[in-house]
Amino acid sequence: MWGVCLGFVVFLSGPVSGQSFRPIEQANLWYLYLDTGMVVIELNDRYAPKTSARIRELSGAGFYNGKSFYRVIEGFVAQAGANGNSPGMLPLRLEANVKLTARDPLQLVQRPDMFAPITGFWRGFAVGVGQDQRTSWLLHCPGAVGMSRADDPDSATTDFYIVIGQAPRYLDNIMTLFGRVVWGMDKVQQILRAKPESDGMLAAGDPQTKIRWAAVGSALPAEQRIALSVEQTEGEDFEQKLADRRARAHPFFFQKPPAVLDACQVPIAVRRA
Repeated sequence: MWGVCLGFVVFLSGPVSGQSFRPIEQANLWYLYLDTGMVVIELNDRYAPKTSARIRELSGAGFYNGKSFYRVIEGFVAQAGANGNSPGMLPLRLEANVKLTARDPLQLVQRPDMFAPITGFWRGFAVGVGQDQRTSWLLHCPGAVGMSRADDPDSATTDFYIVIGQAPRYLDNIMTLFGRVVWGMDKVQQILRAKPESDGMLAAGDPQTKIRWAAVGSALPAEQRIALSVEQTEGEDFEQKLADRRARAHPFFFQKPPAVLDACQVPIAVRRA
């Protein structure tokens, strides 16, 4: 059965009937304590292993502490980091797609999709899938986190962006996506925006939202960690959720939309243990 994947996150305080959850390891949780509050991002080592390793390394060295979100475009992305001031940092090669194996928990979703032959999900991450059903890449759904770069695909170093608006799917497979926000998206949406006429860049004198500190969960003391579990996107319960969402049987839909699913428009529940 076709299904769909993470587009946005619903936060829960307790169990919900028909849902199963998996705990997220603290080594895969990247904490960003912003002026607006705590944001937690799940890192994806399967799709972006070298980038995730760079994020862990830089966070451990305190690189992001005090850095700002210096380019923020309403309805698009919030970009943070050194703003080009990271001399000597080796660029990362683009990590855009991977060849999945039979061991990967890939669930196909929609065929065709506007920007991919097939969409699906991999452990809660929205993915595009090639015709071979093996080549796969992460999708720019709201809350997706990727590396900023120049024109050269292999030019990313330290700066990153969070998708804060509608899914800019035209960026799929040409940017390195390495994670997704699983906690605190409301804090992300409070990041200070630039003036509309500024092309997103905040001027030096403008107030900017700062990263007070950044750390991987496994490096934090136990009292600062947030134990999170994410809804399983495999199995019959989730497939039924997708089927119900596709059918739109609720009386509210007196006219039925097309029986298709956008991979960025199925909420994936996250709960605090």
